[in-house]
Amino acid sequence: MATPTTDWTTPSLFSSKNELETPVLTVDLDTMEDNLREYANFAETHDVRLRSHVKTHKNAEIARLQSQISNGGGIVCQTISEAEVMAKNGLEDIYLSYTVVSERKLHRLVWLARKLERFATTVDSIDNIEPLQTVASEHDVPIDVVLEIDVGLNRTGVSPGEPALEVARFIQEQSHVELCGILAYEAHVKGDAATRDEYEQECMAAMDVAEGTVDLLEAEGIPVEEVKVGGTATSKYSGKHPVVTEINPGMYPFMDVGELKHRPFDIRKDDCAATVVSTVISKPTEDRAVVNAGSKTLSLDKPQMPVPKNRDDINYANASEEHGWIDTSDSEEPIEVGDRLEFIVPHVCTTINLHDTIVGVRDGTVEEIWPVQARGKVR
Repeated sequence: MATPTTDWTTPSLFSSKNELETPVLTVDLDTMEDNLREYANFAETHDVRLRSHVKTHKNAEIARLQSQISNGGGIVCQTISEAEVMAKNGLEDIYLSYTVVSERKLHRLVWLARKLERFATTVDSIDNIEPLQTVASEHDVPIDVVLEIDVGLNRTGVSPGEPALEVARFIQEQSHVELCGILAYEAHVKGDAATRDEYEQECMAAMDVAEGTVDLLEAEGIPVEEVKVGGTATSKYSGKHPVVTEINPGMYPFMDVGELKHRPFDIRKDDCAATVVSTVISKPTEDRAVVNAGSKTLSLDKPQMPVPKNRDDINYANASEEHGWIDTSDSEEPIEVGDRLEFIVPHVCTTINLHDTIVGVRDGTVEEIWPVQARGKVR
């Protein structure tokens, strides 16, 4: 556990956003709630389940809010330790979108299956099904599994068609592993598509591949009750396909610069709820200011830089660990040491993982202080 410091005494509920010590990660609650409702309304309109991925915020209270707004849609976790945090905080319906193979982790997975009202994990080959079957059989606990199909991302997942059918047949032969659906994660579309029409076309093409595999399995007498798809960028395209039963977006409550960059036709600055508030600590030249938010505050694991939330006349140009270089050469108003500058985060998932807390703000007042409970829970 981190050593407590005096900054842990702040922020205070109902204090002013302007009083927060910087750098600080904030979320505009009105914007976040609008985003939650937007995706929930989409899911309801298209008759799909909205099961939110909580790897973005790693907080059980936000996870409960997402599940409530989606009418009990449940949540998705990416690691066992994330799922354990959520389970110990009262979440009852969890899907683990990750393959587990080591024996110790599989015992933990069985604990989750026993504890939760509904639980499923992910497999994509005989090699990760066999150890799961062994441990589940040892504890005599049946485990629901989702078979991941590679529909174009080329990361994990069995190839569609006959290879997927072969793995599904193997699952059917197991005594303690039961197929409950497939995962067809089409994240490659975000990197390939540049327009709304391209998103629509490429998502539909990926879902057609998933549908072909579903048809093949069901023709063999293997039921496929669930088809899980979608990240934040693709869910509202893929979710329109008739084969899809569930969308699994994660970043959608907050959005970030990555979403602005990839979908300028869908996302505006006003849709971005997560920001970092920083303070100008130096003004070495007329065209450069330095803020106290560098790469240890704003994750720079992606090529995009932070974007000023309320200004278009300055640029976040470079960063070291605790310093951010701000290009002020086109500034239309003076920037002085002590000024506060707010930035939309480049990648919200990895930025939140750098922070102990998320500060929820409404109309300039602190209304929520959420601990990042699953921060660093990578095992």
